Amino acid sequence: MSERLVVRLGSEANHGIDWLVWSSSEQEIIASGQLNNAQQLSQLNEKAGGRPVIVLLPVADVLLTQVEVPGKLTRQLQQALPYMVEEELATDVDKLHFTVLNCSDGMAQLAVVEKAKMDNWLEWLETAQLKCRQFLPDVLMLPAHEDQWSAVQMGDDWLIRQGPYQGFSADESLLPFLMEKWLAQDEPVTDGDAETGAQVIQAYTPLPENVAGNWQLNTPELPMQLLAQGALASNINLLVGEYQPQKEYSKNWLLWKRVGIAAAACLLLAVVSAVLSLQQLKQENEQLTAEIKDIYVTLFPDEQNIREARIKAQLKRHLAKLENQTQGTNLLSMLAQIQPAFKQVPGFKPMSLKYEGKDSEIRLQIKANTYAEFEKFQSLLDPSLKVQQGAMSNQDNKVTGTLTIRGQG
Repeated sequence: MSERLVVRLGSEANHGIDWLVWSSSEQEIIASGQLNNAQQLSQLNEKAGGRPVIVLLPVADVLLTQVEVPGKLTRQLQQALPYMVEEELATDVDKLHFTVLNCSDGMAQLAVVEKAKMDNWLEWLETAQLKCRQFLPDVLMLPAHEDQWSAVQMGDDWLIRQGPYQGFSADESLLPFLMEKWLAQDEPVTDGDAETGAQVIQAYTPLPENVAGNWQLNTPELPMQLLAQGALASNINLLVGEYQPQKEYSKNWLLWKRVGIAAAACLLLAVVSAVLSLQQLKQENEQLTAEIKDIYVTLFPDEQNIREARIKAQLKRHLAKLENQTQGTNLLSMLAQIQPAFKQVPGFKPMSLKYEGKDSEIRLQIKANTYAEFEKFQSLLDPSLKVQQGAMSNQDNKVTGTLTIRGQG
């Protein structure tokens, strides 16, 4: 996206805030304005409209300094940098946030900000639901000129950029005093101005009066436009270390990670459910197999070496023998009607079974404990079956007899 929302925050929540939407492709301002305080930042939600947000920090709250470093800037040396400039600082190192802006020719350029300030600015943006990925010192967004300074007036303040990584801000009433101090400690830079030998300062707003230096009026521009153009071209970012924003792909990864966890949980539940169902089916199958074996043993008590795995084949073999005689009522149907009665009279045991398909009847040789069991068995049979009891005898405390059970012809 070629459009950016650039916001210049104030030092305190009640300070004014400048903003501008700049299109780098069209090189024009889309919209601009000023807010009265940080509480009004939420008004920029619509202005942001999905555009990347760049935040400019007041240089009055950012110390721009430099320190000589021995050799290459290693991680260990970078961790030691805060203590190398500790004497310049009025606040404990632990309460400050350090950013290395550049390191070359044995010098490290640093930006130092109080962590409390960083936390406040980020809280304002979070409350306003503005997502920002870049914090920049406002003064370093002014145009850079070799051996020359840049200046622009914003309200009652002047921003002065002195070099690639140096600059300051000054209240309009204090500008003459501060310029004298700065120019007194710097060697004169003529830059072709032999008459005055004073520091050349390129100003992009009307020149101040009675201020030291060789002030030259450049093409006047809207200050926020000038800063926005510099911000879009800058690779500086104070959001590093503990303040480094989370990358978008990381957020997407976290989102998909949660989805993956949920999917894995659902899959696990499905697998557990399937395993439980399989176990239940296995138990039901084992129970059904046991019942089939019981029925088989009941029907064919003289059969030896009965194996559950072979019951189906053995039953088919028996049925094949009976099929030639089968006419009328189906044998299996009759057996299904008789079997419940056998289960309710445990002592009632068939010794032999013969099926007459022509007459649709089953002839059973029975051994029971008492005569009463014959009566009870007959009373439990399906009423559609006709039962004829044959001769019975009592031997060895057991009653034997025959039953002829006939189905509907």
